[in-house]
Amino acid sequence: MSLVKTRFAPSPTGYLHIGGARTALFAWLYAKSQNGRCLLRIEDTDKERSKDEFTKEIIESFKWLGVEFDEDVVFQSNNALRYKEIIDQLLDLGSAYVSKGEDPEIDKQFRDKSLLRDENTVVRFKMPEQGNTVYEDIVKGQIQVENNQLDDFIIERSDGSATYNLCVVVDDLDSKITHVIRGDDHVNNTFKQINVLKALNKEIPTYGHVPMILGEDGKRLSKRHGALGVREYQSLGILPEALKNYLLRLGWSLGDDEIFTGEDMKKSFQSGILNKSPATFSMDKLLWFNKYYLDQMSVDKLIDALSIEEFDGSEYSKIILNTIRDRCSTLNEFSSNAGYFFKDPKNYDEALIIKHCKEDSFEHLSLLREKFEELRNWEQIYIKEVIDKVVADFEIGFGKIGLPLRLALTATVNSPSIDLVCQLLGKDITLFRIEKFLTKIQDLKTDQ
Repeated sequence: MSLVKTRFAPSPTGYLHIGGARTALFAWLYAKSQNGRCLLRIEDTDKERSKDEFTKEIIESFKWLGVEFDEDVVFQSNNALRYKEIIDQLLDLGSAYVSKGEDPEIDKQFRDKSLLRDENTVVRFKMPEQGNTVYEDIVKGQIQVENNQLDDFIIERSDGSATYNLCVVVDDLDSKITHVIRGDDHVNNTFKQINVLKALNKEIPTYGHVPMILGEDGKRLSKRHGALGVREYQSLGILPEALKNYLLRLGWSLGDDEIFTGEDMKKSFQSGILNKSPATFSMDKLLWFNKYYLDQMSVDKLIDALSIEEFDGSEYSKIILNTIRDRCSTLNEFSSNAGYFFKDPKNYDEALIIKHCKEDSFEHLSLLREKFEELRNWEQIYIKEVIDKVVADFEIGFGKIGLPLRLALTATVNSPSIDLVCQLLGKDITLFRIEKFLTKIQDLKTDQ
């Protein structure tokens, strides 16, 4: 049995889309699950649209995801002479012909003529006119088409450059690709490529075409559904292992299991099922995976991943980290949820103050501050007792004082338990922020 070998072949005309990343992951895992190899090929023959920055971004995206290819990156632009060699061979075999490059039906008049190649001609592949082209797709099952439904297609443009369907065949042959895993937008291309391989009397790879990813509205995934580029998710605070796990589950399943680590993926992939139907992308589900992997991280590893100045490994920073981690689904949320533990709020949202601070809030907070100042033992249990006592004295609900106090200390309406926040901030800072907030309330009242 020959070595299983797959490839992923993006065009560097944009950043790596998560749909492409998923296809690459499937191709990579298919090979790895059978102790095979997977390579990365950059299809950069479109000189006008191909950019080095996109090539670099694609390579860096896979590095971040932890998808490691087995050979040096192949660049299609380096193979022009090889493509010409194969085109010449197809012409010699009578499997291709020179034409004017107008309409496929019009150009058929040149199928059996010997037109000279020049700057005004193209080369078309001569598709069989009888019978069927059929192949067994490892995702979709048997697929076939009547050959009379397939046009003779251009394999060499008038400028002498080879076209996609010829380049792909040659590259796959030269790289000894045994299995082609790609998006189902290539199904029709497969019929063309199979016939080129037959004309060359070469072995045909096994093909598998994975359905596209849809948004939750049932439409093809696009920018309106959120981030598309892999590195965009990195900037959103998504962990690479979470994104990789989620992409795996978008169109592949193994019972009801959800969590697959890197090694689990390789071991399990062959046992699972690649779905025939399109997968639906859900940001909420991705965040669920991200939260899971965040929860599994040690404090030290989490600090390394955050790379935030305040989380410097000190005991205080570790306490804060453990205090807020249950509230965080992304790395970015650690920063937004922790800021007030390290720095005084610069601004208060006046709309929130107006909404949550009523006429008697100034009186409530003033008394609370007074009681806090008298408190000798600054621990959560005693802080809570003071708050509860003020609530009882005024005969009010906890929210009547809890929300204004939370605004005073954090400038937000969401935080860990407010008595815990007080303890962690310390007595002096708590008193200072309450006083500052009382001044803000007075200023707003005066302005009104």
